[in-house]
Amino acid sequence: MPSPPEPSATGSRLADRRARVLAGRRLDLVVTAVMLADTLTAGLIKDVRDGMPTWGWLPLMLGPLVFPLWRRRPRLVLAVSVGAVLASGPLGVGPLAVVPALVAIAVAMYTGYRALSVWTVLALSAMTALGNLRTAGWEFDAGVVERTLLVVGWLHVALISGLSRRQRDAYMAEAEHVREEAVKRKAADERVRIARELHDSLTHSISVIRVQAGVAIHLARKRGEDPPTALVAVEAAAKDATRELRETLTMLRDDDGHRLDRVEDLADRYRGLGFTVDVDCEIGCDLPVDPETDHAAYRIVQEALTNAVRHSTGDRVRVRVRREDGAVVVEVADNGDAAAVVPGNGITGMRERVDDLGGTLDVGPGEYGFTVRARLPDLVSNDTAAPPAASTAAAGAAPELEESR
Repeated sequence: MPSPPEPSATGSRLADRRARVLAGRRLDLVVTAVMLADTLTAGLIKDVRDGMPTWGWLPLMLGPLVFPLWRRRPRLVLAVSVGAVLASGPLGVGPLAVVPALVAIAVAMYTGYRALSVWTVLALSAMTALGNLRTAGWEFDAGVVERTLLVVGWLHVALISGLSRRQRDAYMAEAEHVREEAVKRKAADERVRIARELHDSLTHSISVIRVQAGVAIHLARKRGEDPPTALVAVEAAAKDATRELRETLTMLRDDDGHRLDRVEDLADRYRGLGFTVDVDCEIGCDLPVDPETDHAAYRIVQEALTNAVRHSTGDRVRVRVRREDGAVVVEVADNGDAAAVVPGNGITGMRERVDDLGGTLDVGPGEYGFTVRARLPDLVSNDTAAPPAASTAAAGAAPELEESR
């Protein structure tokens, strides 16, 4: 029994991103629970020792409860957490109540709000110093310095932790990008090598067969004889094989040139064969698409147009390429008889491309006629990867945060 095909790089990345999203959300809940237990413990200690007003529990719970919003609204989380600490400060709850604010500062720094984080730390440092001075009767002594430096030190630890994690994730993302580019270059070199081998061996052999069959047919007709049917079939098959092999070599050598922004050029070639091809493509040079999705979508359009020319009983093809709910949707429909089409290797190849990317392919009768509809994940527009929580933050936060800035 053949083993299932391995997923492509894009499919693997999409699966990895989805796994990171789930892991990040679970970690967010764990961090929220830990911080909530931390602040409630501080409140219980205060309640047992000196008594705790009823309203005092609200700021203790507010900071941890808003933490899960940090991926989309880090500034809101920072403002609420710092405000909750300031509100609970006069109660004398203790240092445990400051933890949510420290985490919020680290998260804000990690997600790119550097100036906001620094100014928040400076403001809290100044307020801490003034508060300690007021508590000491405005007398500057060693105790004031010690208590102030303790708080300021923890504030800066949070600041540096967020910054260092951001820089580390940026470095890891760049290293991953370099590895992917190296793999792509290696694949391109391999395609060129295969194309060269095919051109030097198989193309030459088919050309010899075609020439010899053509010469034999020419000599037979020159003698006034009808050439054998098998010989004519050999010449025709050799011509078809030469044409298809030439297309294959072009695909191998110019793989990077086949992108969705060239669908109109592709349609022009098929219009020259007597077909009317209508193209409605909203994705082109101005709208970025993940490279593997871009290439697969182009190939699906190409194969669907080829099938229409070879097998369709109609004379008109409609091509639509658009974004839909974070995916690239390719739809090629002809006005021929859908029942007359028999699935072959072309449809199998399209299905393999779609499966490699984790998409879906629907082939069969449609509203317009025989329809090929492929739905491919687009990692550019559907950046679902949310980074893990503050302690293990991931590099995917920036795309999600652009809307909130």
